[in-house]
Amino acid sequence: MLKFIRLTALLSVIFLLCAFSFVFFDFYKNRDIFPSNTFIGNIEVSYLTTPEALSKLKTAGISQVYSPLISLEADTLECALPPETLGVKILFEETVSNAFNLIHGQNYLDGLKERLAGKINRLPLVLSIDKNVLTAYLEALAEEISSSPQDASIQFYEETGGYNIEAEDPGRKLDVQKSLEAIINAIYRGEESIPLTIDYAYPRITEKELRAHPPVYRLSAYTTYYGRHDSPNRIHNIKLIASWINNTLLLPGDKFSLADTIGEFTPERGFKEAFVILNGELVPQYGGGTCQIGTTFYNAVSLADLKVLQRRNHSFYFNIYPLGRDATVYPGQVDFKFENDSGFPILIKTLATNRKLSFRLYGTANGKTIKFSSPAVLGLSPHGYVPMSLREVIANDIPFKTTVIRTVYDKEGNKIKEETIRSAYKLYGEKTNVPIRRPEPR
Repeated sequence: MLKFIRLTALLSVIFLLCAFSFVFFDFYKNRDIFPSNTFIGNIEVSYLTTPEALSKLKTAGISQVYSPLISLEADTLECALPPETLGVKILFEETVSNAFNLIHGQNYLDGLKERLAGKINRLPLVLSIDKNVLTAYLEALAEEISSSPQDASIQFYEETGGYNIEAEDPGRKLDVQKSLEAIINAIYRGEESIPLTIDYAYPRITEKELRAHPPVYRLSAYTTYYGRHDSPNRIHNIKLIASWINNTLLLPGDKFSLADTIGEFTPERGFKEAFVILNGELVPQYGGGTCQIGTTFYNAVSLADLKVLQRRNHSFYFNIYPLGRDATVYPGQVDFKFENDSGFPILIKTLATNRKLSFRLYGTANGKTIKFSSPAVLGLSPHGYVPMSLREVIANDIPFKTTVIRTVYDKEGNKIKEETIRSAYKLYGEKTNVPIRRPEPR
């Protein structure tokens, strides 16, 4: 028994001496080198001195030490770029020095246990980022990413009644400053895939709304024809404006201004000179013919029972328009405005040919019927405005007024509402008594 105890004690001493010798040898061997299973970035530096590790890192370069590519993610766009493109550099001397201090600054026995367990030490890089280079790249990328919001749209085929709805697309804008900060922080953390900060502007008209109530039921249609003496310039202007209005979508509560839609009358925008009424005379000016747009549009809107916000008749009455139901417009002076108070989307379709102009308004069926009364005519007499026939006011060249009653009925034929449309005219414009300042270009 005593011999066994002595043998055990001897073996323990030998074991301790071996262990102490191993620890002493390992400590001595690794004090000037990186220990086993040590990496700086992606490069193994096990058993290398700091000069050797520095040389190995420099030879490998940033693409091997850090990453060959950094991925920037922005919405559906993904860019894979060399670190140098983003102004990223490795400070090699600082990196190796910092790594050596970190690995040898920890408790030796804890480090030994980790190495014996096969744990890999991956030491961080010391990086520098040129903000000017990175900012320049992001600003260029911002231009590529930038987009305006696109409303959902509907392509409606009037001939067949078929339609196709295109989804909306949000507008995008890269937040350069926030993205700059995100990239810098991610790179310092050693990340290789970095999401950028995108600000979105959401469209007003959505696919969901159009699909819920597609504007494909014809609520109204109205057509006017050109006069015998209408010039090609006038017809050109009508076609131009009609093309701008065609396929306009109005959501519930939207207001439409014809003057705002037309904008400024300039030849640069495609307008030509044609007659307009100015200070009681017909004068050739850019944009002549817009009143036929206003009149045709106004009647289509009235027949669709949309809320008219602003309408004024011409000072002269021309018989190509319905008596008492015309509408003049001239940007900056007089406008035709209405509101979509139907509760559902409205689609406006136009057609302008060489002989006529048509407006059709599409929405959701409501069963309404709209009727106009015959116009009542009041001619100016020594006793004021008194009832007369249109023939009388024409024959006597006198100012006159009209009233038209617009009545709206529901689908059962019950009267919903009634309004009086009032107009006042100086002259009947189809006679030779209309003052013309100068001829219209032909």
